[in-house]
Amino acid sequence: MTSFTPAPAHPFSEELLAAVREFTPYTADTALAAASALRSKGLSPEETSTVLTQAKLRTQASSKFGERAAKMLLTEAGYEQATRAAVGARHAQRFVDAGISSVADLGCGIGADSLAFAAAGLAVTAVELDPATAAFTAHNLQGFETTKVLVGNVEEVQLENLNTVLGQPVEALWLDPARREVESGATTSRRLFDSEAFSPPLSFVEKLAATGIPMGVKMGPGLPHEHIPEDCEAEWVSHGGSVVEVVLWFNALARPGVRRAASVLSSNPLEPELLGEITSALDSPDLTGTHEHEPIVGELSNYIAEPDGAVVRSHLVSDLAHQLGAQLLDEKIAYLTLDAPAETTLAQIYKVQQVLSLQDKALKRWVKEQGITTLTVKKRGVDIVPEQLRAKLLAGVKKKKGAAAVPATLILTRLGSGAESRRLAIHADPMQR
Repeated sequence: MTSFTPAPAHPFSEELLAAVREFTPYTADTALAAASALRSKGLSPEETSTVLTQAKLRTQASSKFGERAAKMLLTEAGYEQATRAAVGARHAQRFVDAGISSVADLGCGIGADSLAFAAAGLAVTAVELDPATAAFTAHNLQGFETTKVLVGNVEEVQLENLNTVLGQPVEALWLDPARREVESGATTSRRLFDSEAFSPPLSFVEKLAATGIPMGVKMGPGLPHEHIPEDCEAEWVSHGGSVVEVVLWFNALARPGVRRAASVLSSNPLEPELLGEITSALDSPDLTGTHEHEPIVGELSNYIAEPDGAVVRSHLVSDLAHQLGAQLLDEKIAYLTLDAPAETTLAQIYKVQQVLSLQDKALKRWVKEQGITTLTVKKRGVDIVPEQLRAKLLAGVKKKKGAAAVPATLILTRLGSGAESRRLAIHADPMQR
């Protein structure tokens, strides 16, 4: 590991850091006045832009890191890919539960997961290819004495030389391969979908896993199932209703008998709160089926269940149907139907009120007759853009002054296939979870 070097110092003077604090939180409405104030303090145009960029990123990052964001140095690409604090804390807990005391964060970015590991009491060795980003990470990890940040190419790492700040061998690895490419001159990054274009590529991850060292690898939730390596647990995680990742757990960090898992977390931005989980010991290349729970298709009944996105991404829809005593509306569409409501944190339950023709004229008449003023449109299996249909149906609708809003939900879907296929618009009311 001779090519790895300590992270350099970041370029922010105390004056610039103080200016960032002064103009955080950042708002677009006050940006011009803030720029003028900074220039009047003697800052150059470049320094002014740097300060306001950091203030803007810290303001945005508060939704991911809470109060901790106010002390961080951030890059735009790093912020975009950074793990949310609550999700990072859940990662850290997996290492703690496995009895691991130290971890190397290979490709640490701005250090979001390293922060979570350190906060959980783990010794952290963070490695980042870009020296400027590594300098920011070292700043973000200030205050945690058992952390160190190195600059180097993680693909050149030699595990036997990977040590903690106390010189002890690192016990486990965490990787968050870069899945975005920053184009020359661009202020934002372009998402990559080829797993071999990631940095490091998935093939490198598999080589590390083959050594037997405990590993966790964060990937995008859209990772194709056929790309998931053998002998690992793939855990899809949703946080506050959004599917944020699939983590590949290897060796001692993989749970025995679990090949796929869907974990649903609450919207708490800082503390990991597991609402529900479903697992399977089997692989599944398609949307719904496993050998244990083959999909059962039934006619629309009194209730519809919309599985959480993590359940859908993990191809555990049929397993959830079995758990709830439900049936699928269509073998290839992730809507379930039930005779009676079920209590679950893994799906949103809707009570069916009315089945309507999926035609604009009929739906506009329904909106007018019901006096609907706000409309939620959900769809699966039909080629319709919900936002466009909503705008079309509510065109000309005006809420009377002082009158309460009249909300409604439409679920658009398809039943059957080929000549027998029919499209439906289902008026359904969401039930409290």
